[in-house]
Formats: sequence, C-alpha cells, structure tokens
Amino acid sequence: MSSKSERPVAKRSASTVFYILALGSGVFRTVSVGFDVVALNTVLSEPLIYGFLAQWISFMVTVLAVVILSIRIGTKGQRRYPIGQRLDPDFGRLRMLPRKPMMYLLASGLFAGIATFFYYFIISNTDASSVLPYGQLLIIYLLMGDLWAEKDTPTIIELQCIISILIGVLLVGVEPGGFDVVTLLIVLVPMNISSAFSTYYQRKTKRYEIEPGLRVDSLNMRVWSLLVLNLIMSVMMLPLLPPNAFEMMSLYIGPFSGLIIGSSITIFLSLIFYVRALGRGSMSIVNSLSSISVVLGIPMMLIGNLLIPGAFGMIESDAFLWILKIMGISLVMIGVIALQASEVRSLVTVRVKQLTGDILPELFDIKGVESAAAVAGTYDYILSIKSRSLGKTRERILKKIQRIPEVASVETMIVLKDYR
Repeated sequence: MSSKSERPVAKRSASTVFYILALGSGVFRTVSVGFDVVALNTVLSEPLIYGFLAQWISFMVTVLAVVILSIRIGTKGQRRYPIGQRLDPDFGRLRMLPRKPMMYLLASGLFAGIATFFYYFIISNTDASSVLPYGQLLIIYLLMGDLWAEKDTPTIIELQCIISILIGVLLVGVEPGGFDVVTLLIVLVPMNISSAFSTYYQRKTKRYEIEPGLRVDSLNMRVWSLLVLNLIMSVMMLPLLPPNAFEMMSLYIGPFSGLIIGSSITIFLSLIFYVRALGRGSMSIVNSLSSISVVLGIPMMLIGNLLIPGAFGMIESDAFLWILKIMGISLVMIGVIALQASEVRSLVTVRVKQLTGDILPELFDIKGVESAAAVAGTYDYILSIKSRSLGKTRERILKKIQRIPEVASVETMIVLKDYR
C-alpha cells in the first residue's frame, strides 16, 4: 500500500473512472472466458484437469505480475512510485494485509473457490455465448441480498429488472433440445450463491480503510484471495480427478501455456477493475455494467470461429434459436440498464454539534453513501448518495444519518440533471 502523498493525481472524474472500471471488467472477463473455451475445444476437453492446471498457473502469473508492479519508477528529481499505482492508486507493494481485511479475503476466497469449481463444469459447454449470460443471474442475487440486508421490499422497477434479467438469461441459454437443466441448477444454487457472498466480502475488503484516505488495494486482494480460492477448489477437485490427471497436466502444459497465460492476465485485469469498481459503487450496479460480457459473447464466438474454425463450438443454424438468443440478450441489457438508470442521486449537507470529532468514516460507512467529504464553511460535510427511489433515500439513508448523535442538522438536494 502507498501513502496518500505518494499516489498520483487522477486525471478523470470519479464517475468516468467508475464506468471504465465496471465496463472494462466485463470486457476482460469475456476475453478470459474465450481463452478457456478455446483451450477446452482445441487442446484438452477435460474441464477439471484444465481448471486445476489453469488456476495454479494463474496464481503464479498473478504473483509474478504483482512483484513486477511493485517496482518503483520515476526519473531523477521526481518521486518514485510503484508501477501498480497506475492500476490501483492504493497499491504500494506485495505484502500481507492487516488482520481484519485478511479475514474478509479468506471468506471471499472460500466462496470464490466453490464458485470456480462449478464454473469448470459450466465451461465444458462449448457455446461461450451461453456460458457468459448465465453468470448475470448474480445481479439478481446481489439485488435481493441488498433488499434482505435492508429489510426492504423491492420497487416495481426492481421487480421488472429482476424478471427481465431472469427471462433473458434463460432465453440466451436455450439449446436445440431445450434447457440444460443441470447447468442451470448449478448456476442457480451453488455457483451464483457462492459468487454473491464472494462479491460481498470483496467489497467489504476494498472499502476497508487502513488509515484515513487509504484503502486496501485490489492487487494484493487478488493475490491472497486467489491463493485461498485455489486451495478450496483443489480440495473439491482432487477426489474427482482421474488417476492420470497429473500426467496429463505435464503432457499438456506446453500446448496450454499460451492460452493459460492469456486467460490469467485477462482475468487478473478483469478482477482488478471489478474490485476497484466495487469500492466505488453498489454490487448490483457494478455487476450490471460488467454484464457487457453478455453482448460480447455472441460476436466473440462468431469472429473466433472465423479465425479458428471450431475453437468456440458449433454455430447453430436454427434461425429461431438465434432469435431467442437475441431476444434474451436484449432483455438482459434492458434489465441491467433500467436498474442502473433508475437510481436517484442526491447531495446531502450535514452540520454537526459543537466540539464534535471527525465522523467522516461513520458517514461514509452508511449503505447508499457514494462519497463523503469534510468541508469548511456553512456546512461540515457534503455527501453524495444513491438509491433506487426517493422513499428509500429518506427511509434507508437520511434516517441513519440523522440518528448519528453528533449530527445537528441535515439538508437534502435531489439531483435533477448533472454532467459528468
């Protein structure tokens, strides 16, 4: 981790950075899945053997990448900073994290290991355009988790988004013989539930403040969570691997190496972008924006098969099936766009009582507060908050602010239009 004074000054607005991170995560994830699909279709069709080998090589590539990114650069007379600060301004070097965020990462890695184990069952479906959309059901789980945590009821828009995403994913995943029920059940129960818990703990880790203004960096998060992920995944995989599994790994590690390294680098970038976005926005919105992978899945399959015939599976010639897939993609995107666009943004000014200490961390920790700043002048703090309705802004955010003993008064301004 770096000190606040060492971090480079951002040249883009916070909202622009957030959208770049969330959308970039989806793009890199699409490419990573593409590498996996090509490897399984052209080199080795055993997903568990490939997954075991790929994950441990990915860990070694990740550690090497973070070590390289720890190198400090800067010309004579200028301050030197790690290369990795270009990816995450909070990064300083490869190191152990404090106890509390490390516990969060252990929990995140545990659930991610379970999700990854089941992912390698799903990736055996060679149609990448079906594999990618299934993961977008996670948005529904995260949204429902937010509602449950707040003991809240969903709005009409939230219900519409949930239904739109669910029906869209089912249509995209339809096959000539109907639905792959086993794959769908794997996604609905162990995979996405585990992914939702993993995302929750990743967000808690990223938002953990080591010192005022300095949070846990996403690069070290990736290293330690991946180590735990691989250990959990390996424990689950080992009993299912064939007796000659390690012999096959040694045989195929050469042909696999380029594809695995490509997958490792792209998923590394995807998760760095994803975790940084989680530190800036809600889980459901980040996953909504990263769901651009749904749109990219089909063109990736079509273009990929033109370049490497058969590498992305067989292209269905049934026009009706393609109509269903296009309708499904449209419904998913309508759902996630509506979910993101339905948010209400507000600016809240806060005055505190005399002789009050700093309550900035307490204000920022309130769910729905996007950013918090201490200011000089008429007000003591200015908050930027988001919610999906004015009612939720009042009931779930403002009342929590007003219940802080040090708060004297609160004023709210609804944002009607803004340029960012």
